[in-house]
Amino acid sequence: MATLHDIAQSDDYGQFDLKEVYQAAQLLLQEFQKSRTEPEKLREVIEHLKKRLEGQAAYPLAILLECSQLGVQHQLQKEWNSPMKQRQLFLFESLHAQFRGKVPPTIWNQICLNYAEVLIYVGRSLDGLDVLEQMTEAEKDPSYERKDAERGWGLIFYSTFLRDKDQKAEALHLARDLIRDGVEKISNTNGRALYEDRLKLAVKMLEEIGPIDITGGYKPNFFEGRERDYRDWCAKHRLLLNDNNEVDPEGTMKVDTLNYRHKGDDKEHGLFLETFMDSMVAEFTALRWKLFEALEQEPGTERNEQLKTVYRQSFSLFTKTAQFVSQYYQLDMKDPRAGMQRIWFEDEQPKNALKPFIRDTKNGALKALFWLSKEIFGYEQSQTQNIATVRALLLRDQMERSFVQVITKKEEIAQTGELRKHQMTQVELERMAMSNTFKARNALMYLGFVIALEKK
Repeated sequence: MATLHDIAQSDDYGQFDLKEVYQAAQLLLQEFQKSRTEPEKLREVIEHLKKRLEGQAAYPLAILLECSQLGVQHQLQKEWNSPMKQRQLFLFESLHAQFRGKVPPTIWNQICLNYAEVLIYVGRSLDGLDVLEQMTEAEKDPSYERKDAERGWGLIFYSTFLRDKDQKAEALHLARDLIRDGVEKISNTNGRALYEDRLKLAVKMLEEIGPIDITGGYKPNFFEGRERDYRDWCAKHRLLLNDNNEVDPEGTMKVDTLNYRHKGDDKEHGLFLETFMDSMVAEFTALRWKLFEALEQEPGTERNEQLKTVYRQSFSLFTKTAQFVSQYYQLDMKDPRAGMQRIWFEDEQPKNALKPFIRDTKNGALKALFWLSKEIFGYEQSQTQNIATVRALLLRDQMERSFVQVITKKEEIAQTGELRKHQMTQVELERMAMSNTFKARNALMYLGFVIALEKK
């Protein structure tokens, strides 16, 4: 009987059971992780699995193997923005967008867990924590068993953005508790060992902060009636511009706390940035309220138009976030109108090298903002973009320049022709309006963390 090593070295993978080939690919990945030398057969066996699983529910498992391969390849690079990292994130975004509701919970949870882990590592802890919330409860599922512990891991990363000592301690206390309790749910020995090590890190970081009474941080809310419903909805969907929203959505003071107050000699420039930030916060809160009001209404034309407006206007906040970055770092811009897609590159051209302010930065929040812009506008090192990104930008352009028809019945779908390009379902519109508002919120949150880290 052939061993997994024999199968991995075979010239004919087709003679073996799929499960055996998959396990052989995992064995080669483990060798790659330990030796840092890529096995000759690794790429070949992954490509075989992709072809053999194409069209099947288990197809994402082959792509997840490729993502793991790219992750190890990236670790061997000197640059943080390597083609391997871009390809890995592109694949995860594609899996997450294309297989939602189309694969068994065990596979969906594996996608979410691995995607969240990668987002957390590149600094996008806000987005990684959100992906974890999308996992589906499944009994005896190894991925779902790790959900709480992984959330704790995400909060450890998130805590590095927090400047307030009490807030940092509160995030780390919750992270410690989530990992400690989450470890007990993990049946896999290696998985338990991984999070036990992460638990030690949380404990160490808490010891470095020193004793703090987090029970004294009472956060009162005096809102009533509809305003209270609105604030509760904001907190539940993590749409508050408040550092504590991720840590304690229910118990946090449900107000927006993001602002910019300048400290420096250039008072005029400081006043400009303060006013700019206040304007963006006001625009976001108005947008968020419009989304809340729209979702409260009964389905209909007026509601759909409000949701379209929210979706369109959210893109303006991405552009303004980029413009704030330009003003804050006082970048030399050949194209002053460049937005979030192009601001990072010399002469604002994606084919050029990164500008020094982002290429050489140690600011993790600035990198998070960079990676968020890739999900919204695409990866410059990728020959193709994922379908969700292309469709999102296409719909934005159509809403701006022509029209988009919202359909609710299968028979309303145009079978061919130009009209089909201008159609979207009501569920899709609701989801995309909410998703883009969340991304706009995260862009502003990361921007706030960028400034706080630079001040430090």
